[in-house]
Amino acid sequence: MKMVIYKPKDVQTRNERGFTMLEMVISLAFFMIIVSMLPIGFSLLLNNSAAELGIRQMEWEVFSSQVKKEIRTAEQIMVQPDKLLLTVNGQTVLYEKYGSGIRRRVNYQGHEILVQSILTCSFQNIIDGVEITAVDLNGKTRSVRVHQFYQTGSAEL
Repeated sequence: MKMVIYKPKDVQTRNERGFTMLEMVISLAFFMIIVSMLPIGFSLLLNNSAAELGIRQMEWEVFSSQVKKEIRTAEQIMVQPDKLLLTVNGQTVLYEKYGSGIRRRVNYQGHEILVQSILTCSFQNIIDGVEITAVDLNGKTRSVRVHQFYQTGSAEL
């Protein structure tokens, strides 16, 4: 019995030689180039202190603008060294340090963290307003002074 091997015209015969030494050296060179760039990439990914500082600054700016808006619309302000109580539209809004952040509560309910990674936070009564000072975990002091447009019943406890 005669064996017939069918070979389509479109199919080329496969090269059975495998890799040559030159191909192996070129592949190794490309691999070494890629591996040598990995530590640089990891150091950029793991050392994000510049990006983190930018986020912290942006977080403080957002907090400052929110608290300014709320203090300026408040009917009454009560300042304690560790708390700020505002009466806005008949509701009591409380700002206080909680853990390592500053939180906001409405009518003593809720738990809205506004700023994170805070070591200390203090509230101080100033003429026609409030000064909020915070020290973050890196030791950087941030403060915001908010003045009201009109005189309200401000009290210091």
